[in-house]
This record gives sequence, C-alpha cells and structure tokens, in this order.
Amino acid sequence: MCSLTYATEYDPLRGQMLSLSCASCHGTDGKSETITPYIAGMGKASLYQILLDYKNGKRTETMMQKHAKGFTDEELEQIAYYFSNVER
Repeated sequence: MCSLTYATEYDPLRGQMLSLSCASCHGTDGKSETITPYIAGMGKASLYQILLDYKNGKRTETMMQKHAKGFTDEELEQIAYYFSNVER
C-alpha cells in the first residue's frame, strides 16, 4: 500500500491539459480501447507511484519511461489527480 503525501493543490484545468499527452495511447480520458492500460478512475496514489517509477527508471517496459521523464513530479501528480477523478 502506498502512503504518498500530495504537495500540490489539484488544478482540474491544468490536470486535464497535461492529460492530453496521454490520450494518443490511453484513449480520451484514459479510457483505452486497445491493449494499452485503462487508467480512468485509477487511484491517484497508485497512478502517481507508477508514473514516478517510470520516471525514475524502476519500470522500463514500453515507452512510458521516456514519456514520464518529460514531466516534473508536480505535473505527474496533476495527471494522477486528473485520471483518478475520471469516472470508469
């Protein structure tokens, strides 16, 4: 179980704008219709940890490692907040 603390206030507009970079693989609002993981409604702590793991090289499969490195931790946090608020 993750015990992350969030240092950033959630900004819904910013989270949505940052999430647009995920749409080409994960589908609109994270609702993938392919083999790419469905991330809509995923828990924010879990998704944030996964994104950090890609960014920090703990997960290396797929192109996510390169993609996640393009974001600050705060931006990844906004993305995790955004997708956690999307209805599955």
